[in-house]
Amino acid sequence: MVDNIDLKSYAKINLTLDVLAKRKDGYHEVEMIMQTIDLSDKLSFSKIKKGIEIITDHPDVPTDNSNLIYKAAKMLFGEFSICEGIRVNLTKRIPVAAGLAGGSSNAAATLVAINQLWGLNLSKEELATRAADLGADIPFCINGGTQLATGIGTELKILDQAPEIYLVLVNPPFEVSTAEVYGNLDLHKINIYPNKDKVLEGLKDKRSDLIIKWSSNLLENVTLKRYPDVKRLKEKVDSLTSKALMSGSGPTVLGFVRGIKEANKVKNILEQELDNKHHIVVTKTNNKGIEEI
Repeated sequence: MVDNIDLKSYAKINLTLDVLAKRKDGYHEVEMIMQTIDLSDKLSFSKIKKGIEIITDHPDVPTDNSNLIYKAAKMLFGEFSICEGIRVNLTKRIPVAAGLAGGSSNAAATLVAINQLWGLNLSKEELATRAADLGADIPFCINGGTQLATGIGTELKILDQAPEIYLVLVNPPFEVSTAEVYGNLDLHKINIYPNKDKVLEGLKDKRSDLIIKWSSNLLENVTLKRYPDVKRLKEKVDSLTSKALMSGSGPTVLGFVRGIKEANKVKNILEQELDNKHHIVVTKTNNKGIEEI
C-alpha cells in the first residue's frame, strides 16, 4: 500500500437540466444529461498520524469540517474504523460555487484516494452509493464522462460519450443560491422543457450540432429573472458563440464554439469587454472521471 497519491478531479456541465416535480421530502425530481469537461483541480493526498488536514491555494475554500473533502474522509474513516489521518493539498482551478461541481468532484477524489491508500477494495459502484449520502453530484464525478442523472440526481446511467466540443466558460464574481433558485421554481408556469431525446440522438450519432442545438437548462427560467447580471452575461456570450447556456443553477455561463481557434478568439473578446474579476476559461468535453496523475 502506498502512503500518498495525486489525483485530478474534473468539473461538470449540464447538457440538459430538467426538473420534473417537487418531492414530499422537499427535494426535486430531476432529469439531467451531465458531462465532464477538461477543467480540473489537483489533489495530493498523504497519510498522516491522525486528523483530516486540508491545505488549499484558494482563499474562498473552507479547510474545516464544512468542506466536502473533510466530510468524505470522515465518512470512510468512520465506516472502516481507520485510526490514521489524511492531509489533502488542493490546487484549485475549478471556480468556486459556480455550478460546475468543483466541490463535489473534490469529494469524489477523496473517496477514490482513501479507497486506494487504505486498500478498501470498494468498486466504483460501491463508492458512488456512499457518495450519494454526501451530495447529489458526487456519484457522477466518480465515473465522469456523459451520464443521465435522474431521481434527485444520484440515479445514474452511462450514455454514449459526447464528441469533442469546445467551450468558453465565464464565471462572474458573485454566487447564486441553488436553494433560492429551486425555491422559486414554479413548474406550472413553464411551457417549454428540455428535449433530452434530441440530445441523446446527437450523442448516439456523435453530432455536436444536434447536442448544441438541443442543450437546455430549465433553471434559467428562475436564475435569469432573479439575477439580471447572469442574464446580461448569457446574452453577451450568446452573441459571440454558437449558443450560450447556464451551467447548473448558475452563475457560470458557457458558450459552445466550433474549435480551439474560435474559442481563443471569443476568450480574448470577453477579456477585453468584461472586468478581470470574471473567470474566463477555454475548455472542452472529455470522458474522464477521477484520474491519477
